[in-house]
Amino acid sequence: MTFGEYLKRQRETKGWTQPEAASKAGIEQSYLSKLETGKSYPSEEMFGRLVDAFDIEIGSMAVSVGSSELSRLREIGEVRSFLAEDQQRSRRASRGWLIGALVLLMLGGASLGTSQMGQSTSAIERTYKSEGLLEVDEPIEAFDIIYRDPRPAHLDDAEAFNAKQIEMLGRIDEVTLTTSEFKGSGYFEVTDEGRRFFRLRGEITVEQVSPLRWFFVPALAFLFGSLGCFFISFRWR
Repeated sequence: MTFGEYLKRQRETKGWTQPEAASKAGIEQSYLSKLETGKSYPSEEMFGRLVDAFDIEIGSMAVSVGSSELSRLREIGEVRSFLAEDQQRSRRASRGWLIGALVLLMLGGASLGTSQMGQSTSAIERTYKSEGLLEVDEPIEAFDIIYRDPRPAHLDDAEAFNAKQIEMLGRIDEVTLTTSEFKGSGYFEVTDEGRRFFRLRGEITVEQVSPLRWFFVPALAFLFGSLGCFFISFRWR
């Protein structure tokens, strides 16, 4: 919006005709017409009259009027003072955003460095399995009969073998434990119910990521935030 358009809007807001507004400001109607059409700009004295007559507030006018139009009014003391104060405010705001950008940049760098300090490690996880509780006089391979088929030559042996298989199947009570501790190919564990033999069933290598790696996430947030602050700081100038 030009200064003339702003002046015309202020006049129309008050419901004045050009002659009425010119009379209240103590200027010629033709001069007011030139001001509204942008053919002329007021001197400092005339500007003071318009401010008093139209109740113009410099800050409000600066928001509505473009910066190029304000530059045309720079010779007027009030406008010049406002522009100088506005420039100082902009510089302070720009410095504030710049300081914020530097702080975020340092935090981002520190977080990124911390994330790189944590080294990934690998560990072996071992799985031990017990088929069930063993009686006092039973060997550790007592439950192995479930998985064997020796094909006895005599019928009596086959019947005894099948009966034992059925018995051991009924006692199945599997417990599986996973640990990083190596306890050999197998180990005994005594409980209130009896004793168990845990046999090693497998090993896998697991990569363990350091908790410090998670600092990479805030590092990215801080670095992108600093870029945004730098951008705002330069645009604010």
